[in-house]
Amino acid sequence: MHLLTARKGSVEIIDAPDPVPAENEVLIQTVFSAISAGTELAAISGQDASVLSLLRRGYRSWDKIKKSLANRGWKQTLAKVESTVEKESTLGYSLTGRVVKVGSGVEDFQNGDWVVAVGPHASHGTMAAVPRLMCAPLQKPEWAIDASTAALACVGIHALHRAALTQGAEVAVFGLGIIGQFTVQALRATGCRVIAFDPIEARRSDAAQVGAETYNPDDFDFTEAEKIASHGEGLDAVFLCAKTDSPDLLRRAAALCRKRGKLVIVGEFPIELPRELVYEKELELCVSAAYGEGRYDPSYEELGQDYPIAHARWTVRRNLELFLRWLDEGRMSVSHFRPEIRAFSDAPAIYKKLGTSHSVLTVLQYPEQKLPSLTLELSPRSISRASAIPMAIVGTGRFATETHLPNLANAPDKFQIHTVVGRRAAKIASLARKYHARRATSDFQEMLDDSSVAAVLLATPHNLHAEQTIACLEAHKHVYVEKPLCVSIEELERIENTLKKLRENPTFVPVLFVGFNRRFAPLSYRLFEERIKHHKPLDIRYEFRAPPLPRGEWYDRPEQGGRFIGEVCHAIDWILWFAGSPLHDIMPVPSPSGADIFFRFEDSSRAHLHFKKVTHLRGPKEEITVSWGSTEWIAEDFTQLKIFDKDRLQHKESWKSKGHREALDAFAGAIAQNKTGEDPFRFLTSSQVTLELDQALRS
Repeated sequence: MHLLTARKGSVEIIDAPDPVPAENEVLIQTVFSAISAGTELAAISGQDASVLSLLRRGYRSWDKIKKSLANRGWKQTLAKVESTVEKESTLGYSLTGRVVKVGSGVEDFQNGDWVVAVGPHASHGTMAAVPRLMCAPLQKPEWAIDASTAALACVGIHALHRAALTQGAEVAVFGLGIIGQFTVQALRATGCRVIAFDPIEARRSDAAQVGAETYNPDDFDFTEAEKIASHGEGLDAVFLCAKTDSPDLLRRAAALCRKRGKLVIVGEFPIELPRELVYEKELELCVSAAYGEGRYDPSYEELGQDYPIAHARWTVRRNLELFLRWLDEGRMSVSHFRPEIRAFSDAPAIYKKLGTSHSVLTVLQYPEQKLPSLTLELSPRSISRASAIPMAIVGTGRFATETHLPNLANAPDKFQIHTVVGRRAAKIASLARKYHARRATSDFQEMLDDSSVAAVLLATPHNLHAEQTIACLEAHKHVYVEKPLCVSIEELERIENTLKKLRENPTFVPVLFVGFNRRFAPLSYRLFEERIKHHKPLDIRYEFRAPPLPRGEWYDRPEQGGRFIGEVCHAIDWILWFAGSPLHDIMPVPSPSGADIFFRFEDSSRAHLHFKKVTHLRGPKEEITVSWGSTEWIAEDFTQLKIFDKDRLQHKESWKSKGHREALDAFAGAIAQNKTGEDPFRFLTSSQVTLELDQALRS
């Protein structure tokens, strides 16, 4: 496919593999897509940032920069920032086209259907895989050009719903760009009297065509603003669709409102309200984001879980359907904007002049497409040794791109990044080029069928690990799977059965390795050296503090197994590995904020794992105390080690690595040494203990 991307402030069309629709997605062959000049120019200019400016912004805080410098060192911190600067992003969020393929969970669309699609997945490109609830059927293909503006129109429609106005309300709209124009049309469609403000005469003329009363704000007397209403007491609501750096906009809008009127924020400007006027009028501030409820809700957008219709919520899908109905009824119109229809191939040139173009609306038209191509073949520069293991990496999330890919690239004697597999076309194509891979593909099965791929690193969501691990093993590929290995005991049994069958024919048995990096950290090796010296029973205390996850984080969804399986598995694996003695018994004790787990080993060593969910993380996330008589060794986040004797600090050591690179080295070593025994690293054992503990704590 061809995809429009922005990188470092410049726009270009790139080749990328066609996407594969997920369970709740629709694969669309694009026919038209609308350019939202304000939003897209802002995205492009936001990318034009130097490494220094990003360091100053400090990933939003200097504290995070300082922590990264302390834990990772300046090289890794700088590389992480550079990856942000160099990241390619797609442009566009509104299109029309025809369905090529649907995911297994989609029943309301079929191949060949005309659809309108919106959202970040509906970008400017010849193909798009879009969540089904961000699409609506387009019954009349003759409306395809007009309907391609659906996202922009629905911004205005959603603002109308957020204001909850009654028919006949008197309102004002500031800013008559494309969003403001659609807001005016939506208000007029519901019988509102609309007074529109914009300094550009052509825009005022467009708004006047649909019945708005228009004014140049520079010529309007806002000291007499209230008299503009028919009852002389001010307007019911003011919609702010303008983009400006001046705080005067809100002051003018507040002057227009009646007592207990509404200020509806749609555009981008400083929110500095004049307290006296707002207080005196008891004004209501209403923010309208995006183009319908569900836009920022992962359960709606990604998982396809619609809201109950009884709640009367104006979701993205319902707003899309309303827009298409109003188009058909003539209540909304695109033609009088005189949209400029341009070929998709002209897009880079269009964006260079976008800010100066007189056209309020530009629509891209796409040529007829060939059959989908799921793999992009590249001609990489050879930087790996002949003995390096050809590796495919599946999953291109933050951890894979910031940790695994750089570590693989920095070990050309051990690994060759052969194939990048993912769902987002621009990202996998960009990463494949950056790391000199041979292929970028959205087809997992095609990677499995490629005999030149010897090993696979799985960095996908947790609920996919078991199926993908089994598929890779059966394809006779070595597997490095990020923790957890799986999310249920049933899945673990299937993995064990797969390994058992493979060992029955020992011609080739692949290595299964789990990314329990903590035990491979240099700090852990340092502690283990002391462990070997002491023959006395150990006393281990492992504190695991779990701060809140960001809202909507996929990690926290029920199907992903929960934080105990997904995170605390690290602590359980480390304790079982470090103790070095068979487990005698284990006792889990749940608590409202976590759990306490007590381990006893056959050599009389003991361990206490304290897992607690915290509202704020103060100090280290993971803290381990190992005691030998009067000596205590305290490890913090696997980077800092303090040694105490009789409560007095004797020595301090620090490391930058938490074991991710060393774990990959161990994986390469296991392949070279053919470590394919029953469970050579005891990863299956620690996975089973984790799953059984999780089951016990839940019950």
